[in-house]
Amino acid sequence: MNYKLSVILLALFAAPSAFACSTCMVGDPTQSLMGSEKPFENRLRLSLDYLSRSEELGREGFNKKVIDEDRLSLSLAYAPSSRWMISANLPFIKRQLESFNLADQEVSMLGDTTITVKNYLQDSEFLQSDMYGFLAGIKLPTASEQKDENGLALDFDVQAGQGATVVNLGLWYAHFSYPFLLYTSASYHVASEGYQDFQAGDALVFNATAQYASSHGLSYYLGLEGRSSQKDTFAGVSDPDSGGTIIYLVPGIIYTIKPDLLLNLAFNYAAADQLNGEHEESDIISIGLTYDFEIH
Repeated sequence: MNYKLSVILLALFAAPSAFACSTCMVGDPTQSLMGSEKPFENRLRLSLDYLSRSEELGREGFNKKVIDEDRLSLSLAYAPSSRWMISANLPFIKRQLESFNLADQEVSMLGDTTITVKNYLQDSEFLQSDMYGFLAGIKLPTASEQKDENGLALDFDVQAGQGATVVNLGLWYAHFSYPFLLYTSASYHVASEGYQDFQAGDALVFNATAQYASSHGLSYYLGLEGRSSQKDTFAGVSDPDSGGTIIYLVPGIIYTIKPDLLLNLAFNYAAADQLNGEHEESDIISIGLTYDFEIH
């Protein structure tokens, strides 16, 4: 196999983009950034991802909130060896909140920084049909709490960060048989107490994706991404409109603009949910660019 062809195949076998945020938190963000193929030492991968989503909480005419979010995330991953990849993610977040009393709040700023480690447990052979390992990450409370002109904190649901440290640990597995790729992962998330005495409920995040490369420059995928979480609490009081389970059906495409540059388009359709109380999460639209290069 010549070098150019191998690079293209590895690009197509980079698993599809999946996004996670402090509230929606579905999918596996390492898929597009780190890929599933065996990394080579000193590999760098840069990605720029955009998503748009909304969420509704509470009862109409009583305590309803509508949150609209646009998120642009810059991520960089580095492989110090063929067994490890380490990444950092920094999002720029715009959130708008409309309350039941028609009061509006808006925040546009950098969100919390996330550090993630992906491990490859198998031997050092470069191209393998089965890949697996573990995932670990920590989200740091780097976004400051925003306040109004009177010095009062804005509503928690419009904040760009939780003010909490969130750690996660999980496992992943991928099977390659060109032109097919199967990928699955699951991780468990636990958060410390954040701003305004908010405590996020523990969450299990999971996904499974099947991908087909129709050519050396284009592939299609279909996935399921889900989250099952406990209820959140404020000052020790359980929030009835939080927690539960949601599953997204995710069709998408990956187009190789050139051997080291990928374009990813995806649509997360909220196919099924058992969310608690008055709580609805919208479909998610996402687009991303990923670029591979190497430190010499």
